Amino acid sequence: MQEKDVLPDENTVPEHAQQERLVFKGCILPDRTELQERILKAPGDVIVGEHSRIEYGISGYDVFIAESCYLKGDVIAEGDLRIGNFCDIDGNLVCDCDAFIGEGVTIRGRLSVTGNLDIGDNVMIEKGFDARGIIEVRNPMPVILYILLYVLTMLRIDHEEEIDQFIENLTAEDANPLILPSRSHLDEFQLLVQTPIIIGSSCRLHGLIRGDKATIGDNTTLFGSIRARDSVSVSRGAIIHGNVEAENDVVIEENVRILGNVEGHRVTMDEDATVEGVIKSSGGLTIQRKKI
Repeated sequence: MQEKDVLPDENTVPEHAQQERLVFKGCILPDRTELQERILKAPGDVIVGEHSRIEYGISGYDVFIAESCYLKGDVIAEGDLRIGNFCDIDGNLVCDCDAFIGEGVTIRGRLSVTGNLDIGDNVMIEKGFDARGIIEVRNPMPVILYILLYVLTMLRIDHEEEIDQFIENLTAEDANPLILPSRSHLDEFQLLVQTPIIIGSSCRLHGLIRGDKATIGDNTTLFGSIRARDSVSVSRGAIIHGNVEAENDVVIEENVRILGNVEGHRVTMDEDATVEGVIKSSGGLTIQRKKI
């Protein structure tokens, strides 16, 4: 007899966890995101979900790090900075506006805040701090709840369906936070998440990208491979210096260049796309030709 996973009743799931699910529907790397040698640089806001391990620094406008995360590198916020309870930051924190540091946070570098500082109990700062505004010692709101309010306030919405629609359009020019969902793992070798991945246009990334399914935007360059449990779509002009693998569909648009192999159940590619390796497709290969 096969064992079956028992899913918890929706009513028994803690409200905190349900709220988190509403926000973290996917991994979003918006247009012009760059994974540099030591830092993940975003053009706008950054949201990192709980229990994530990020072995890079992070740079963005407003930066929200949820509870129990580990980051190896400097965290730089041009706007506000919120660090959740019991995070471990192996680097400096630099904030040009207001900073909110949760209870039990460890900062293994220096904390520099241009604006006000709210700081929780039992925070350890190894190399001291500098805050030019008002300093208050109190436990700030949990970051995951603040992230929820951030999304709802920004969109003025209160239904899950509308949040889903928002997530699908996150790479739009006027709403483009970078989102790493809960339990994300990012190091020099790979980005691993348990959700779909949306990568915007004109990004520069490296390493193996792994998720439920992946969408790569126009003119993005990836020095690595893509592996998805469902499907992969590579938009026009993208360059992949590695393999593209999916259990279901792989779609390759015009002027895409893939330097490695392509493997999927069904592969559809434009006639102007280039695959320099081997194409494996148990369900068939379709070449899309332009109508004359």
